Amino acid sequence: MKGITGYLSGAIVLMLLAGGGLVVSMLEGQIAEAQQSVTTSQYDGVEETLDNVEWYFDYGTRLLGIGNGRLNDVRARKAALQYWQRQYGSIIPQQANPVGAIAADNLELQLMVANAVYRMGRAEATDQATTLQAIETGIDAYDIVLRNATRHETAAYNYEYLVRLRDAIEEVDELSEEEGGQFGAQGGAPEEAGADDFKIRVPLENEEMGNPGSGSPIQRQG
Repeated sequence: MKGITGYLSGAIVLMLLAGGGLVVSMLEGQIAEAQQSVTTSQYDGVEETLDNVEWYFDYGTRLLGIGNGRLNDVRARKAALQYWQRQYGSIIPQQANPVGAIAADNLELQLMVANAVYRMGRAEATDQATTLQAIETGIDAYDIVLRNATRHETAAYNYEYLVRLRDAIEEVDELSEEEGGQFGAQGGAPEEAGADDFKIRVPLENEEMGNPGSGSPIQRQG
């Protein structure tokens, strides 16, 4: 009897595993279709599909212990979908440190949030001071991503780009202040100069040019 019960239990487990594999395969197919739609900028219905997939993976993560790798991937894809539609506010958590509010093991979602933080700041900037503030906020956001990653080329590139952009803007400001403001220093009176100080080159007329290498004029042919 115990042997039969063991066989039945094993069969049920195998059925559940097989069914779970089919469900995961179906969900991954939906993810692939959603990604293809995003790539071709066809966003209708994509978010609803990802919401459905997220629910299943969230359920599997909490109750079946399948790990959160797929769940993290879906959430990062949802953020990317909103980012490309410029829905930055939907991506950014309403916290003082939005990037830090994202789980450290979901680097791609952290990157999307960092991108959104910078883009929203630049969109809301109205002058040079607020533009610099947006750049600084973006630098801090990418710095958090890099601290959580062993290596992340995209975050490193964006970080370095913003640092150089900030330095370039500040350097222009310093030069403008040294030279008398953004329009440069005020010009002074011209110095006196004699006629011999000016050298003016006047092109020769055709009859004055002659034949190069000889003193005879050029003879018209025909």
